[in-house]
Amino acid sequence: MLDKVASLLDEAGFKYVKQKDAIVMRWETDYFSELTVVVLTSPDESWLFIVAWLTNVSDIPEESRLPLFYALLKENFRQNGIKYGVDNDDVVFVSVETADTDLTSEEIKHYVLLLVNACDKFMEITKGKT
Repeated sequence: MLDKVASLLDEAGFKYVKQKDAIVMRWETDYFSELTVVVLTSPDESWLFIVAWLTNVSDIPEESRLPLFYALLKENFRQNGIKYGVDNDDVVFVSVETADTDLTSEEIKHYVLLLVNACDKFMEITKGKT
């Protein structure tokens, strides 16, 4: 499935590095000089995940965590298709997930840009909460 995604990214004009089990892209945004975006699949390749890890929970001042996480929960509801979360290593991430394995280049472009914009939105939310 990653080979197919790589060809769609080529069609969309995105630069990436294909690794054995992932596709890695680097983005420069308003808030990030080098945002790492990773494309992964579930073991059975029935799901596609586009993920960016943002910060360790321990790097967020303790008094700011509750307001920040509350704002991210609300943002999860507001932004269709975006999921902010905390992984098992206590790293805050943002992801786009789809079970649609018959994607077009326009759809993959939309998902990647949605995720990159959500990373900048995280920074805007963080500014107001930390």
